Amino acid sequence: MKYFRKAWHWLTSMRTALALLFLLALAAIPGSLLPQRDLNEQNVQDFIESNGNVAKIYDKLQLFDVFSSVWFQAIFILLAISLVGCILPRSWDHYKAWKTPPTRAPKYLHKLPLAAEGHSDKSEEELSAEIKKRLKKWRVAEYSPEEDRAGVHTFSAERGYGRELANLIFHVALVAILVTVAAGRLVNYEGQVIVVTESGSQGGGQTLDQSTEFCNTSTSNFDSFRAGPLFDGTGLHPFCLIAHDFAAEYLPNGQAEMFTSNVSYAEGEDIYKDDSEWKDYELKVNHPLRLAHNRVYLQGHGYAPTVTVEWPNGEKRTQTIQFQPNDTTFFLSSGAMRFDPPAGMHPDLYDRRQNQIAIQGLFAPTAEWAGENGKLLQSAYPGLQDPAMAIDIYRGDAGLDTGTPQSFFSLDPNLVQSGQLQKIDRVNL
Repeated sequence: MKYFRKAWHWLTSMRTALALLFLLALAAIPGSLLPQRDLNEQNVQDFIESNGNVAKIYDKLQLFDVFSSVWFQAIFILLAISLVGCILPRSWDHYKAWKTPPTRAPKYLHKLPLAAEGHSDKSEEELSAEIKKRLKKWRVAEYSPEEDRAGVHTFSAERGYGRELANLIFHVALVAILVTVAAGRLVNYEGQVIVVTESGSQGGGQTLDQSTEFCNTSTSNFDSFRAGPLFDGTGLHPFCLIAHDFAAEYLPNGQAEMFTSNVSYAEGEDIYKDDSEWKDYELKVNHPLRLAHNRVYLQGHGYAPTVTVEWPNGEKRTQTIQFQPNDTTFFLSSGAMRFDPPAGMHPDLYDRRQNQIAIQGLFAPTAEWAGENGKLLQSAYPGLQDPAMAIDIYRGDAGLDTGTPQSFFSLDPNLVQSGQLQKIDRVNL
């Protein structure tokens, strides 16, 4: 019990709380420098593949899951306990001191180190009024001769309560922030969805003019979704949103200046009204759409090329697939597409599977050709001024009917290495 009491006093001291707060700040640094699994799993996998054993050590130390790691949560919980254990006794002591009048003056005043004696010709009433005026910002207690230790009329005054109160308010607010953050991570959710629309005008600020609707009615409607441990996905507050357009504005050096999208939205029962009765909003970066229970943010954009494949019998297949920006400044992007051939050309299911078409390559919104033969595609500007694609075309089993999950932005390298997918051409479009 003795050691427990000593440990408790150590944990609840203000010095320990400050040390834990500093340690928590240090512990958060890896979460800012390294990719985090709960934000982007693919970035974490790419980092591990690129950095070998060092990245594997990082993974064992939970540096890719910093804010949900055991050691970070332990520091967080210890800090919360330390602050609460420190603040509650101090708050109670401060309250009792606040309610207690200032201590009576000692009987032998001349024994105090700063004691002084003097004489005044003013009356007792005048002296009392002047004392109260001079001690206006102090807590003053007045004692009659019957109450005083020396049997005389005395005043006692104290100050410093406001400073301690402000100190306590600061630490209570700090605890409230910690508790709110912890509670929020337990019950909140966050989802991302890519809205693909048809490209319109070209230039520094291209416009997308195809209306696209998204409804927050199921977690399956999101491209990626993560939630706290206490959120099971059944408590979504329904809303629907239609993106009417999108504009990206750039400076001459290619730096993004603003992303804007005009949207219409409805919540709850208003979803079933006609679209013309929905509310309009101009969605911008750092200007989210604030709904009753949700926030909708515009985080950025990319490009989704439209590719049409025509077979010898004249039939066509068209896909519009978003590509992943490899260069977030000039938007040189990579991606893949997979096409099933027309059923009439290959009645046999096995034969049809062996003649699927797959495309993998790069897209540049403003093409710039480099390399020895001038065939290396690069992007010189993020706006859609001179788009081009450099693609490899494959024929064979693209894995469309296997049920095996594949990367959205690249072909399965195992299919290429095994010969199931064979490259038949490389072209620039």
